[in-house]
Amino acid sequence: MTGKPKRLSAPELHEAITKSLELRSLIKAGRGNLGGTTCLAPLAERAIFQGRPLLLGDGDVRNPGISLFKEIYKTHGLPCPSNEEAGHLKEWFANSFNEAAMRKSSLLIDIGGGDRTLEEWAAEDDIIGAADAVGVPVTGLFMCGSQPGDIAYLEKLWASGQFRPRRGIIVLNEWTVPAGHKPDTIFNPIMNDERLMNVAGMETEFLRIPKLSCMKEVLASGLTFHDAAAGKPGQDGTPLGPMRQWLVKNWLEKIEENISDAGIEDWLP
Repeated sequence: MTGKPKRLSAPELHEAITKSLELRSLIKAGRGNLGGTTCLAPLAERAIFQGRPLLLGDGDVRNPGISLFKEIYKTHGLPCPSNEEAGHLKEWFANSFNEAAMRKSSLLIDIGGGDRTLEEWAAEDDIIGAADAVGVPVTGLFMCGSQPGDIAYLEKLWASGQFRPRRGIIVLNEWTVPAGHKPDTIFNPIMNDERLMNVAGMETEFLRIPKLSCMKEVLASGLTFHDAAAGKPGQDGTPLGPMRQWLVKNWLEKIEENISDAGIEDWLP
């Protein structure tokens, strides 16, 4: 028999409300082709559909990322950088944080895998300290896969001190698991790797992103994941079929469960 939900005391309720109103920034880093954008999109929707203010920034000039999710980007997206010249991109990063602070909004930034401009800007201008000062503290979203170079890249990045926020979420996207292999077989050794568990000056947690078999159909529909799961019509005027609606809904629920299991609700926008 399920017990009644615990009633929060007045101080607990105040703390919960305060945390829900705190602004946060989430910046993706790591090598490319590790499912970063398909991880950012549901995390962005999570904040938006739960009613929290959020701005999105796509800093990859050559290969657009989060801006491909047009339904959320058209209302929550910042203008994309017009070129990839380092000085222009650094100004774009600074402007993104400035907008978030002025609008009192959390911020999610998608950049290209292995982007050096962020690292250089982070080192030059101490974006971690600056983000804290303006009230939009940074959580790093570090993409990691099964290739030795994936961890080596993160090790080098953190050791340099260029981009090492106080909190880091290491994302393991099941989309990257080679065909014929089980995700647990691939990811369990990574989740027990001391190089990722004990990073000097940074608290780390792992977030598993399950594979969505109908991802292509959702993207082709032009719908958000939440609208697809709710059975809303896509750009062709028809909703996804019942089976695919259930798959998307189940995928979103699993992501939410994994966030809760990792204890990182307060790290995300």
